[in-house]
Amino acid sequence: MRKNYPDSFILISKKEGLIGFDSLSEEDQIIFSVWWLEAEVNNGGFHQVFWNSAGNYANQTLSALEKVGADKNAALLKSAMDIVFGGVAPVERDARQLLLEQDEERKYEELSELDTEFYKYEENFHKLINEFIVK
Repeated sequence: MRKNYPDSFILISKKEGLIGFDSLSEEDQIIFSVWWLEAEVNNGGFHQVFWNSAGNYANQTLSALEKVGADKNAALLKSAMDIVFGGVAPVERDARQLLLEQDEERKYEELSELDTEFYKYEENFHKLINEFIVK
């Protein structure tokens, strides 16, 4: 099976459910984590990414975006992590939610600005991911 972002997500998601994220190949981890970032931001913004279980992979998603050369999207995610967590995102959902709730209105407003930038899709990270996978 040739992997392609985002088309191969469903199969990779099923695999992740069976063997866990850490057991996925590097390419599968990239597809899985970036797909969840994109889905959550498009559904409710960076706030939703961190609130939901997709935030469990925020640090890996940042690394994935950097690896494939999606620098603009990596910068947006990094900025979002800096706003909410002052850097690295906690892996534990409860810890992330507690930090999101602190000064939540200000954080939500700042994250909303990043959401707007993400929605512009100025960088073709789909293409970058697929080019990385075939290397």
